[in-house]
Amino acid sequence: MNISTRWLREWVNPDVSDLELSEKLTMAGLEVDQIAPVAPPFEGLVVGHVVACGKHPNADKLSLCEVDVGTGENLQIICGAPNVRQDLKVAVATVGSTLPNGLKIKRAKLRGVESNGMLCSESEIGISEAHDGIIELDSKAKIGDDVRSVLDLDDQIIELDITPNRGDCFSVLGVAREVCVNYNLSLPALEFKANQKGKRAFKSTVSNPKECPRYLTRVIEGVDNNASTPDWMAQKLQRANQQLHSPIVDITNYVLLELGQPMHAFDLSKINGNINVRSAKKNEELELLNGQSVTLSEDTLVIADEKSAIAIAGVIGGMGSSTLESSTEILLEAAFFEPVAISGVARSYGLHTEASLRFERGVDFKMAGHAMDRATELVLEICGGEASEINETVDAKSLPELEPIQISIEKISKVLGFDLDPAWVESKFKFLDFDFKKNKDNSWTITPPSFRFDIRIPADIVEELARLYGYDKIPVQRLSVDANISHAAQTKINSNDLSSALVHRGYQEVITYSFISNEMHDLVDPDAKKILLQNPISDDMAVMRSSLWPGLIDSAKSNFRRGHHNLRFFELGLCFSGIEVEGQTQKIAGIISGNRHNSQWADSDREVDFFDTKSDVESLLNLSKKGFKFEAAEHPALQMGQTAKIMKGDNHIGWLGAISPKLQKKLSMPKAFLFELTQSEIAQGEKPIYESFSSFQASQRDIAIVVSKEISSDELIQSIQSLKQNDLIDVNLFDVYEGEHIEQGSKSVALNLTYQSKEVTLTDEQLAKKVSKIVGHLETKFSAKLR
Repeated sequence: MNISTRWLREWVNPDVSDLELSEKLTMAGLEVDQIAPVAPPFEGLVVGHVVACGKHPNADKLSLCEVDVGTGENLQIICGAPNVRQDLKVAVATVGSTLPNGLKIKRAKLRGVESNGMLCSESEIGISEAHDGIIELDSKAKIGDDVRSVLDLDDQIIELDITPNRGDCFSVLGVAREVCVNYNLSLPALEFKANQKGKRAFKSTVSNPKECPRYLTRVIEGVDNNASTPDWMAQKLQRANQQLHSPIVDITNYVLLELGQPMHAFDLSKINGNINVRSAKKNEELELLNGQSVTLSEDTLVIADEKSAIAIAGVIGGMGSSTLESSTEILLEAAFFEPVAISGVARSYGLHTEASLRFERGVDFKMAGHAMDRATELVLEICGGEASEINETVDAKSLPELEPIQISIEKISKVLGFDLDPAWVESKFKFLDFDFKKNKDNSWTITPPSFRFDIRIPADIVEELARLYGYDKIPVQRLSVDANISHAAQTKINSNDLSSALVHRGYQEVITYSFISNEMHDLVDPDAKKILLQNPISDDMAVMRSSLWPGLIDSAKSNFRRGHHNLRFFELGLCFSGIEVEGQTQKIAGIISGNRHNSQWADSDREVDFFDTKSDVESLLNLSKKGFKFEAAEHPALQMGQTAKIMKGDNHIGWLGAISPKLQKKLSMPKAFLFELTQSEIAQGEKPIYESFSSFQASQRDIAIVVSKEISSDELIQSIQSLKQNDLIDVNLFDVYEGEHIEQGSKSVALNLTYQSKEVTLTDEQLAKKVSKIVGHLETKFSAKLR
């Protein structure tokens, strides 16, 4: 937001330079991006009076002028501007003057005629880009006066970068309040008077009071919209980067900048019947002031007459009811709209307006009446007319509640880390417009003003005091904290352990947004309880994620587009299913794609597969207790036949599989493999037990058994391990065979058994007994046959 220091000083004028003032605002939290004069430096420009103006004798497009600059002798100056004429007051760069671009004015001859100076345009003195004509000064300007002083070009423009929580500062009044509280000055009272002579009655109603708790209208008859916007107002608007329109529109823009209250003016003759503030109807259309035609959503709040919508509430008016130069009857509107109701509306229609900028952040709900009187006062002064009484519709129950906040000096000192003088604290409460009461226990009960939407809890008050005290003045103190340092359980598996395990296997950690698109939610996890955001940043961030996969997939796609195909990513983060706290789950997930290893001369490329991913998952599970297993299953985002759900006993704790071809095609990405685990289910490990190495040789035995195809190899291995045979240190699967010499519906499974004793070298007879016991166990439990 741009603000003129002259305009600001009309409200409050501290005895400091503009530069000091800007530095103070920055330290108070209103960051000043830059401060610069209205026009760059120049020298020697004075007010001149064109005494005579005629044609150049040797050029059709040049004029030969005699200009009085107050020296007693008229100057002969040649000018090519189309608007130069006799009796015009102009900006004259005399011989020896220096323009902002460094050009020094000298005597010159143009087409054989001498010229002793230059008549300047706005672009030539650096106040705008306009160069199609010379500057026409006020006829009352005194000949010979410095142009810089006459045009008030030493005024400074402060460019403020205001944070979203300080919606109250998007106005001259709001910034003036900040100046007052920082310099202990009083703000002038808002006293605007509107002469109410008009008798025209007009009715407005509100069908949706929760979204529009207060709505004000006033009729002004007999206005002259052909009048000129006063120079003082035009100057302030232009220096705030506002374009000039008609006087009525300029006045509403002026009030918006001055008081922070957006307003709108309708041409009353174009309104059909009374006004109603309601939600848009299905497929209702509206042509906006910018010429854009939109189909309104049913959740959009609109201003409507008895025929159709005439404006999007809090955003922009409609073309059909706009004021024109011929408008003689206008309807002024001022309102308070609930910020949540307006948030995101402008963006959904591809708009960004000064009104929506303020309403989204919160407008003072007590300001509408003052703004209406101020705008009326200006309309009557500039355009004439007669104003009726204000028609106000208000639902007090729907207006924001100003909840009292309890805070003590002890709380303030504890949070800040140093003591503040209670008297100083109370003085700042006063200048902040807080309604406060001192309690007996050395605390205060504070009610924030209606324009401060960001003051809701004690910490907000402490933050106000800190910034007003000065962040640069807060003393540096050694940190001191009372902490009970607890010992982490040796068996606890934390996030760092899981991250390290995957990093050691070639993964890279990514951090993605917790918000995903509605489409990705339905593609990846359609059965989860969907949490839709009321005010999403964009359509791609409209839903809280129920899985980490959408973020990982987007990260992988971004890498694929840049030619990085061999990737292993993982993420740890919260996922959400339903709004209950129980629906928040910390998960760990990963995605892999491309080749198992980088290309090299000694081996051919091989793409990663399901079992590579399973191996990575098992590395995580092995950190925790045993008892995990993989079961074939189906998932909407995974490929049938290459999908497994991960079980811990009877609890389902995660998924593993290849991305489904349908999803792969939809997202235009190569084949990839995904996994996801509930972190709490793998957080408990086993206490490590250290044993000495055996000095005796290990022995291996292979067995091949025929079992039903329905029996998984994992079941066989876990069953063998459940026997807890002495000296059995490992069981590995090395072959699965189906086909010739194997009954239909069966398969051959070959297992390698490794034995090693710490006391003796095992004999063949001992090993044979142990293997025989395992075979017998498998025959009994799985009807297995030794092949």
